[in-house]
Amino acid sequence: MRKILATCILLGCCAPYSAAQNVELPPLEEQVIEENTSLKALRSVQTYMETVMSLEADFVQRAPNGNVAHGTLYMARPGKIRFDYEEDIPFLIVADGKTLNFIDYEIGQITKWPVKDTPLRALLGNSTDLASINAHIEYEPSGIEGLIALSARDVDKPELGEITVYFEEASNLSGGLRLLSWVVLDAKGEITSVELSRQETNIELPETKWDFEDPRASAKRRRARR
Repeated sequence: MRKILATCILLGCCAPYSAAQNVELPPLEEQVIEENTSLKALRSVQTYMETVMSLEADFVQRAPNGNVAHGTLYMARPGKIRFDYEEDIPFLIVADGKTLNFIDYEIGQITKWPVKDTPLRALLGNSTDLASINAHIEYEPSGIEGLIALSARDVDKPELGEITVYFEEASNLSGGLRLLSWVVLDAKGEITSVELSRQETNIELPETKWDFEDPRASAKRRRARR
């Protein structure tokens, strides 16, 4: 309002009508205010998390020691994920919504963590969880067009490490983004990455996907047979 009033004074709009009626005023210039790119990227990620509730994809995992593993990934929000490795890898990773299980069938062992205490919670939560995990959103990092990076680190639990999740803009897909990959930097400074391909979203996944065969029971049966 102040700007409009100042413009009127400068142009003589406050002069008597008789003096101003023959004066042709120049058109006001349009001002376009671009939305902050980081805020726009944050909203895009929020929309993705609210829209894409399940996913199936092929994955390639690269470990800190250079080992490369392939398999199929299943994910459902909130808190559910399954890494089905190829048959020559005797591991399975499954989260049932609360607990993340690492199953080693070779030695018959299960290691468990609460999902909320793992970096994957940044991937398996919903839009309202972004603030709680101190998420940082960067639009087009390193100048890569259409790329969005979400980084999260629990400042109260630095031993959990840091995760960076990468999306690309895809207006033709549900949610407007495509999940590309993520990188986990652990407390030792070692990096594990997961890249996705051939993915389908919002598909029906059976609850049995979050179950697994307990290798400890199998080991007991083998010992009993002896």
